[in-house]
Amino acid sequence: MLEKLKAFIAKNVLINDGEKLLLAVSGGKDSVLMAHLFAQLNYDFSIAHCNFKLRAQDSYLDEQFVKELGQQLKVPVYSKTFNTESYAKENKLSIQMAARDLRYSWFRTLCLDEGYDKILTAHHQDDAIETLIIKKSRKASVGALQGIPVRNTNIIRPMLCFGVKDIQQYLTRSSINFREDKSNFSTYYQRNSIRHNLLSETDKRNQYLDEIKDNEVKYQSLLEKYETFRSRHCKVVDGGILLTFDYLLDQDEKQEILYEYLKYYGPFAWKDVFRLLNSEVGKQVSNADYRIVRERKGLFLSKSPSKALQSVLVKSGDSSIESPIKIAFSIHKAIDFKMVKNSRCAVLDYGKLHFPLLVRPWQIGDSFIPLGMKGKKKVSDFMIDEKFSTYQKENTLVICSLDTIVCIVGHRINDEFKLVPETEKVYLVEPLKIEHGK
Repeated sequence: MLEKLKAFIAKNVLINDGEKLLLAVSGGKDSVLMAHLFAQLNYDFSIAHCNFKLRAQDSYLDEQFVKELGQQLKVPVYSKTFNTESYAKENKLSIQMAARDLRYSWFRTLCLDEGYDKILTAHHQDDAIETLIIKKSRKASVGALQGIPVRNTNIIRPMLCFGVKDIQQYLTRSSINFREDKSNFSTYYQRNSIRHNLLSETDKRNQYLDEIKDNEVKYQSLLEKYETFRSRHCKVVDGGILLTFDYLLDQDEKQEILYEYLKYYGPFAWKDVFRLLNSEVGKQVSNADYRIVRERKGLFLSKSPSKALQSVLVKSGDSSIESPIKIAFSIHKAIDFKMVKNSRCAVLDYGKLHFPLLVRPWQIGDSFIPLGMKGKKKVSDFMIDEKFSTYQKENTLVICSLDTIVCIVGHRINDEFKLVPETEKVYLVEPLKIEHGK
């Protein structure tokens, strides 16, 4: 068993010479065996134990057992007690997710404070199979092709080369004691149900192990496609992110790639999200915080609209406003003014303006004379011609002088307010950053 472990570590380059290791040890058979094996291999390691206060007196007996194990192996032991149920309730998490968050946060802190290079967990082959089955039963995901990865940043899992039967046989043969979690015998939990029912058949277990092995190549290929999509085809624009179609729709795994990107903004009704790929422009799916809108060129991701945009008055001497968006205002002598290159800026004849100006959301029926044209045009038609996204339409502002639209903020001025040879002062309107929906 020692030789198999050494070979697995070497093959996957899990540990480098001189590294300090932190072993996560619960007291159960898997982590206890890992500690014994690493002691025999003379690695520089310490033990970290979490008492989640979930198993009454047994939690404290586990803690005491791990401390005694540390004394037996002559290695340091760190132990920490958590109020897991309170944390789960406060953060609206399941007990399992709460315990996971707490332990890995503490492990990372220990690494930083005490100089440990790697965190080791005792996940084995059967854990990987269970994870694969659970992932396959849920949403589409790039990661669904994997069971449990051997390495994840500084977290490594050297026991993935062993099955649970290998572990049990070695413990029995070597008379190594461990603590048994009685909840492992209950089929109430999904993992336990899989473990006791599905994986009791050797043929099925071997079938899943073969699937995990076959999926390694598929996973790497899919991961490369996802990275290409994420880095090259997800564009940050005003108010959100445009997930363009020019690459995504050509991929057989488009749903998996899309899910992998959007899962950090979820949860969504994923079937409805996937339907957006073939839906008409304007269709949308949302959750409490985010919205996905089908646009011509792709899917537009933004924060869900929280409230209607507010109107604000701008006096002649105002240099800026912060809401509904950040806009800077400045007055310049025409003779000294140099035309700005920023197309989002509105350059206006100050003498034609009547203050205070009104910054407000556009309305149905609004019209103006776009720069360079002679006749009026509805703002709604202008937005259609300019191919405004749904988000842009919802967040477009106009500036009015009396009842006349001076400009569409960030897009086009009214021809009536353009600079002419007789202009004495220039009024510059500069949108600093459009943040609606961010």
